[in-house]
Amino acid sequence: MSFRTPNGVNSGNWWVDDPAENPEVEIYLGESHGQMRTALRSALRDLKLNVHEDYDECEPLRQALREGQADMVIVDADLAGGDACSLIHAIRHDRLGPNPFVPVIVTTWQNDSSRVRELIDSGADGLLVKPTSIRAIQGHIDSIIYRRKPFIVTSSYIGPDRRTDRADKSTLPLIDVPNTLLSKIKGERIDPVALKREIARVLQSINGERLRRNAFELSFLIELILDDYGGGDPVPRTGRMVNRLLEIVEDTGARLHGTPYEHSTGICHSLLRVVQSVAEDYRKPIAKDIALLKPLSDAVLLSFNPERSASDMALEISASIDQFKGRQDGSDNST
Repeated sequence: MSFRTPNGVNSGNWWVDDPAENPEVEIYLGESHGQMRTALRSALRDLKLNVHEDYDECEPLRQALREGQADMVIVDADLAGGDACSLIHAIRHDRLGPNPFVPVIVTTWQNDSSRVRELIDSGADGLLVKPTSIRAIQGHIDSIIYRRKPFIVTSSYIGPDRRTDRADKSTLPLIDVPNTLLSKIKGERIDPVALKREIARVLQSINGERLRRNAFELSFLIELILDDYGGGDPVPRTGRMVNRLLEIVEDTGARLHGTPYEHSTGICHSLLRVVQSVAEDYRKPIAKDIALLKPLSDAVLLSFNPERSASDMALEISASIDQFKGRQDGSDNST
């Protein structure tokens, strides 16, 4: 990260160079099985890391995250009484705990590709398949400490960059996030006020990027939905897209307060009312509502991207739609 000044002086940093004060790393462990919990504690102890607290159910872990200052979370994918994916999603979307950037490692007995993808897509930093080893745990923790990936933001994801396609690497901005685990390992005393301020700054950047991504997906979905309605009777896919559209409009409205795009609140509320009306019965929508979808989404898109031309954005959306339809056609031909 790029917050340190060359001479180590605290100049807006959220840490203070003070090796004499080395605060204890706070690791929160959620694991349903007692023997596995003991094994993980022992493995971390061998790495000179002590678990601050451990939990055998999800709700006590959630409560601890709300009230504490975790530097890392290790959670069982099937922790009793909850769902690890929803827990991580809540953390990353700033709905659980004071630090949405806390590193998260998920452990699981299931290694099928769909389950692994679901867990990684929740925003986790890494995944360990059980039974695991000290070496595997150390590898994940070292990666988080010294090689942690920057965050990316899409309309459906906030979390560490998990892309492997080089061609896709240039399409999304990379966002460096605070890493208190690294700071504490290096013996740097954390200034809680400055850390809170830094988290707020990065969240503002993430929020703005999420709004812009939402605006593009709104336009993308509405083009596809209008195609369905223009082609005759809507199909089940239309209903799924309308429901997704409603999710995005609601998320957009919830993020506007305090942003440079707050002046768009009225447009977003109008779009929300229209989408809610369509969602009530997507098979027989009111014609006026369908007619309003595109002009309202165009207004949102332009409002969130004032530096870009409408024609450039229309071309980008059109290209995305062509790619989507190409994938759909390929899928249909393969069945």
